[in-house]
Amino acid sequence: MFDAEGDHANEKVFVERCGKDRHHFRFIISPEDASEMEDIRAFTRDLTRQMQVDLGTKLDWVAIDHWNTETPHVHLLVRGVDESGADLVIARDYISRGMRSRAEDLVTRELGPKPEHEIHATLEREVTADRWTSLDRGIKSLADEVGLLDLRPENPGPEDPFIRQQMIRRLQYLETMGLAVTDGGGNGCRLLRLSLACGISG
Repeated sequence: MFDAEGDHANEKVFVERCGKDRHHFRFIISPEDASEMEDIRAFTRDLTRQMQVDLGTKLDWVAIDHWNTETPHVHLLVRGVDESGADLVIARDYISRGMRSRAEDLVTRELGPKPEHEIHATLEREVTADRWTSLDRGIKSLADEVGLLDLRPENPGPEDPFIRQQMIRRLQYLETMGLAVTDGGGNGCRLLRLSLACGISG
């Protein structure tokens, strides 16, 4: 277990500090290229430092890294109080998008931009992923206020035909999960209404 100060965090002391907290935050930090990174603990510390800047407060946290899966990852536990002792509030949008954006920036800074073939391979894997993906973020950003999205070529959407096709494939997969439904208009699953309340809006 590690924290901001070193690689040997005292779990008991941290638990004691958390004794009267109303809540806490748990995150799983799992960079896709974690196995290529020099030090995932240093990466976690860099990310939490950036979170502190974004949130305007020092964070009290501990973490543990796991290397026993295909993708190395970190479990991060953040106390639910800010540096003044008040309840720590983290906006849902920051949790779902802001942290991800900061993490992606840090990975790119360390490893450099991904080659196009790697980006394509990642998107193809996301088509059938049972988690919130970059394809889902793109789909949600393109959908209108009622969740309607038309990805036929004549309509606005991603300029890259490959990305558009992966979004269509993703929507077809989400339909099998009950998270998107065909809304008429023909042409397969290119016109869908997203069930954004079903949990995929992460």
